[in-house]
Amino acid sequence: MKKLKEMEFFEGLLDNPKNELVEKALQEGRIAIGYNCYMVPEPLLSMGNAFPVRLRAPGVGGTEVANHYLSKFICSYARSILESALDGTYDFLGGLVYAASCSHVTRCFQHFDLLNINSDKEGFFTQSLDTPRKVAEPGIELMKSFLRKAADKMSQHYGIDTSDESLRKAISEYNVFNRLMREISDLRKEGNPRITGTEFHTLVVASKIAPRDMLMEPLKKLKAALEKREPVKGYRARVMVVGSIFDNPGFMELIEEQGGLVVADRYCFGSLPGLEEIREDGDPYEQLTRHYLNTCECPRMMEETKSRLKSVREWMQEYKADGVIFETMKFCDLWGYEVLSVVNRLRDEGSPIVRIEREYALTGEGQLRTRVQAFIELIESKRLSKVLAG
Repeated sequence: MKKLKEMEFFEGLLDNPKNELVEKALQEGRIAIGYNCYMVPEPLLSMGNAFPVRLRAPGVGGTEVANHYLSKFICSYARSILESALDGTYDFLGGLVYAASCSHVTRCFQHFDLLNINSDKEGFFTQSLDTPRKVAEPGIELMKSFLRKAADKMSQHYGIDTSDESLRKAISEYNVFNRLMREISDLRKEGNPRITGTEFHTLVVASKIAPRDMLMEPLKKLKAALEKREPVKGYRARVMVVGSIFDNPGFMELIEEQGGLVVADRYCFGSLPGLEEIREDGDPYEQLTRHYLNTCECPRMMEETKSRLKSVREWMQEYKADGVIFETMKFCDLWGYEVLSVVNRLRDEGSPIVRIEREYALTGEGQLRTRVQAFIELIESKRLSKVLAG
């Protein structure tokens, strides 16, 4: 398939956390607020002249220094983020708001305070969000109070307007952006999509690491180019990818090089969930809290296993996926639990599924290719068996 020149702009944003749009925003006097998880609401960090930057560690090599503080048995995402922080990669941030989503990530971000990372930057602050593990009124009130604490720090340190009106405006702008992203996402549902999984994943990651308002026009131009594009042809199977944090489109490209077109994504940094609209009426802090708790598909929500299984089934049907690649990061406790509760059930139901354990950085490519190739062949074999069975 011919590469679109409009995609090059988005690809260039992924090489460095301090990309060209972040640089431009900082020069305009805007404040970059780092965050780590779906459970940190992006509109909260988009009030006034602030903008959110989800933390990644592209190109990180070893994590020798981070291992000293976190242990090599902590997931490689947490170690890679701390290693990058110690190298000064995130010195452009004006603050950090992180969800205590798991013990590994919590330990990582606690070291921003313990090691005085960015402490020499005037105004820099950190705020942890104690996010609940189930949807219940006491938890909703707790999370809402933490959102207001984060907003208060933005106001105290940078004079940002964090009023209800300011947050409603941020939510409205977030919804407008997501409508455009959903229109592009829907192209993946076509029998022969006009966008690959690698390309769409690139857009999703870019939308998390740069000011969204600066992405609107490039996205509109890309959408117009995609609508005129010839459909993808020659793929062997439509695949859904499910699992833990996945912010490197290189993994997606590896899958698609083996003939598996990725049409749906249920992983951190993905769009299922991620593109739903947030209600704009009532108390905006409560609407944010209820929205993120009710749409969260992370295994940290222990009581929602059946609901997550149901979501995977429905998205497979909606996006016409032939099978599921279930990827988990090594040492990830949460997704390790999910493997036991979801993978076997899908397999028992007859859905083609393969589990791949990986590191945060793209390593062991040869082995990954072999696993994906074997999975694609399994899907083709099942398809042939159905045909022969009439």
